[in-house]
Parts: sequence; structure tokens; C-alpha cells
Amino acid sequence: MRAERFAVEAQTLENPDAGIWKQITQQKIALVPAPVGMQPSKYIIGKWKDGDFGKVSALGIQAIHNGRELAFRLEWDDENPDEERKDNTHFPDAAALLFPLTENASVFMGGENDPTNIWFWRADRPDAARNNVATGIGTSRVTEEGAIATRAVHSDGRWRLVFRRTLVTANADEQEAQFRVGEKINLAFAVWEGSNAERGGLKSFSPNWLEVTLAE
Repeated sequence: MRAERFAVEAQTLENPDAGIWKQITQQKIALVPAPVGMQPSKYIIGKWKDGDFGKVSALGIQAIHNGRELAFRLEWDDENPDEERKDNTHFPDAAALLFPLTENASVFMGGENDPTNIWFWRADRPDAARNNVATGIGTSRVTEEGAIATRAVHSDGRWRLVFRRTLVTANADEQEAQFRVGEKINLAFAVWEGSNAERGGLKSFSPNWLEVTLAE
């Protein structure tokens, strides 16, 4: 997949309904339920071993950059948006991007010496994703808020969500993925259907890395 380059402002990049997205081919990604046996707690494993979670089975992906900022547009079916937590069975819809921070990082949120960077959006926090770092399943922790802009629109039974961030951050450390024009990056995806009580490790995810080249 290619992240095409366009001379556009950040406000255009982050608009899910901007006309520029119509010029970009959308790639379809299959999602599967996260393995029950790899959930972070015995309670969740026991409660959901026969459960029906991972409702979202497909995701449309597009990517654009302008030489300074990079944006990913996600689109998926969801007849009824969930934008707040109502009780212990109804949670906000959510989505995430996962980037490896080492060559050997696993798509299962990395490992002890192979961390991953997660951009996490939730429908009850619509304007900014949290930057997380993880070193394996159940280890995700927030490192920063505000650096990753998001904008989401729900209509016609679908979510359309854009993540946007500068290619290189001011504090380029081991907790944030860095991008360069002309280079290839790997990423994976996760989606949570809030009305199905999906949260934490209960989600749909892409079990393989997707390779994306930032066009020059």
C-alpha cells in the first residue's frame, strides 16, 4: 500500500469527508477476533471463552501525507454508533493503529524487548488519540495525549475516522513511531464494537502487518 503525497493543509488531511480521499484507492483489510486464550486476565478468558466478540470483520484503509504530516483514514460498518459508556455492557466504539518500534516486534502488541506504539481513539474522546506504548498483551500504557489529532464522522451506518500526526515528533524516542518520506512502515489495526461490550483485549484486529510506503 502507498501513502500518497499531496500538497494539502492539515485540516484537509484530517477531514474524513474531504474530496481528496476520493482520489485514493481504499484497501480492504480483514479483521478477526483477538484470541480468547491471549486475553490478559483469567476472568475475561472464562467469561468470553464461548463469547461472540470481534463483531467488525472488515476495515477500509487509506493513507495520505503532505511531506510534514501523515494521515490514515479508516472506514467500517457500524449501524449504531456508541459514543459513551452507559453501563458495564455498553462501551464507546474505538479503533487503534499499531506500529512496531523494532524489527522483531510482534503484531500481538510486541514483546518485552520489542515495544510497539499504539494510536488509540475512542468515540467519547473524538478529537485526539492517546499515544500508548506496549511490550506485549495487557501492557499498554498512555505516554502522551494531544500529539495525534483525530476526526470521526458517523453516517449511513458507517464510521469514517482519520488519525493525523507529524511524520517526526519533537521528542523522537522509543515511545513514538517516526516516519520518513520514501521509506516503508508496518502497521496493524484494531476495532472495538462498544455495544457488544468490547473493550481492552476484546476486539477485532488484523493478524498481520500491513506494509505502507510513503510516496516521495
